[in-house]
This record gives sequence, C-alpha cells and structure tokens, in this order.
Amino acid sequence: MKALFLVNRRSGVRGRSNITSLIRASCDWSFDIAECEEKEDLDWVIAQAAASNTDVVFAVGGDGTVHEVAKRLIGTPLALGIVPTGSGNGLARHLGIPIDVRRSLQACAGQRIVTIDTATVNGSPFVSTMGIGFDAWVAEQFALSRVRGLRTYAGVAARGFFRFSSEEYEMTIDGASQRFRAFVIAIANASQYGNNARIAPVASLQDGLLDVVVVERLSPFTVPAVVARLFAGTLHRSDAVRMMTGRAIEIRRRSPGPAHVDGEPLTLPEVLSVKIVPQSLRVLVPDRAMTL
Repeated sequence: MKALFLVNRRSGVRGRSNITSLIRASCDWSFDIAECEEKEDLDWVIAQAAASNTDVVFAVGGDGTVHEVAKRLIGTPLALGIVPTGSGNGLARHLGIPIDVRRSLQACAGQRIVTIDTATVNGSPFVSTMGIGFDAWVAEQFALSRVRGLRTYAGVAARGFFRFSSEEYEMTIDGASQRFRAFVIAIANASQYGNNARIAPVASLQDGLLDVVVVERLSPFTVPAVVARLFAGTLHRSDAVRMMTGRAIEIRRRSPGPAHVDGEPLTLPEVLSVKIVPQSLRVLVPDRAMTL
C-alpha cells in the first residue's frame, strides 16, 4: 500500500518535526510526507497523489485538518487515513484510532479499508457532526481562544451559559415538520464532537441515516447530569434530550447565525438543508474496529 501523509503547517500541530520523525520510524508502507500551508494547496497535492497511484491519504492533525482532507476524498478511490494530533479528534475516536502517532499507525497495519457515509449541509460536505445553537456559539468563541483543549472549551461554555438564549426553529425530517424552541440542535453522522463528548452515542457511519439531537432547554440544575451523560455515552437516555433519525433534514431559523461543521465554526444562512450521502468515503480503520 502506498500512502501520503499531509501535515498542515497552520493546523496547530505541536512538535511537527517530531511527528514526521515518528511517522518515518513507524510506517512500514511506501509513503511520502507533504506539508501544506494553505487549504488550497490540498487540491493540487491530492490530485498528484491520485495520479501517482496512492492508496491512502493521511490527515495529520486535528478535526479541522481531517475535515479538509476528507471532503476532498469523498467519491474518489483514495482512502482517508488519520493520524490524530489535535485537541478533540472526534472522528478518530469514533473509529477507535489511538490518540498516539505510533499506535495509530500500528493499529491500522492490517490495511483494513471500509466505506462510510458522509453528509452535506447546503451542499457542503462534512463527515462527523454539524450543529447550531449554544454549541455553535461556543465553537465560535473557542476558535478565538489562544489556548486549546477541553478545559478551555469548558470554560467558554460555562461563561456563556447564562448569556445564551434558546431560539425558535422549524425542522422537517424526511417530510415531517415540527416547530420548537431549542438550546442546541446537532446533526450527527458520527457519534461525538471529540474528547469523547458523545452527542449521538448510537450514531453509525454506515447506516444511511443522520442522528438529530435536540436539547430544548437546560437549567443550572440539569446541566451536571446532562454533561455527565454526554461523556458517559448515555445522552440518548436523558429526559432533557430528544433523539431522531432521518435522511434529509431542513431547519429554518429567523436569521443567519453561527454553526459548526466538523468542529469548525462558520456562519450559515437561516435555511439549512442537511442530507446523508451513503457509502461515499473510503476510510482506513483499525484492524480490530467493530461497530462503526
């Protein structure tokens, strides 16, 4: 198998030179390592990889790097590999990839490749999760922080909890519509945001469905229990949360606003159209990966 490891110079990966050394020491396949400074560089580099009969393109970095590489591989013969070196590593954790350079490569030594679903929001692809509401606001504020990690994220969320107000939405899932006020709406293809925060614990990357998670309201008294369930993988059992599934979801809100897509904050319009794209991305997974 021939592999290409893509390291984004602006991805925030710590100890980049050490990581490339670990890759060289740990990988038994034929491979190249390329560093890309801009997102636009990825198009040319991946095209060159396809022309040179590369089998797997590794995203070396965090969720943002994985998102940028993965969306360029959707619908192609190239498989996505992940060397998780970010702060959240949501897709890697869902797939059971160890959060360690050497062990992540060793775990995938059997060269097992599976095909997973992806999704789109207003035509733009994503792999793991997207959402609006409070967690989108937190993602926006977290992106402005100089210090990364779960502690910083939790601090941003705690400071913003009392300032954020739920909004009114109209949501249509596979043709069935409903109106409600919500604090958080998440649409998940994979199970978690990262750091084992499992927003949709039973989500599957291979079932042809998106999991819709709605938190209509939270009080200071219910937050501890909900957060505990979020990290325990039992959020679907909480009375404060509604879980649904569907193939096509449309959400209408009063105005454009914050959203997050695979952990990256952005502004999206008032109408959001989210659709599953079944069996559209090939992924290198650990030899012992079970339920995906």
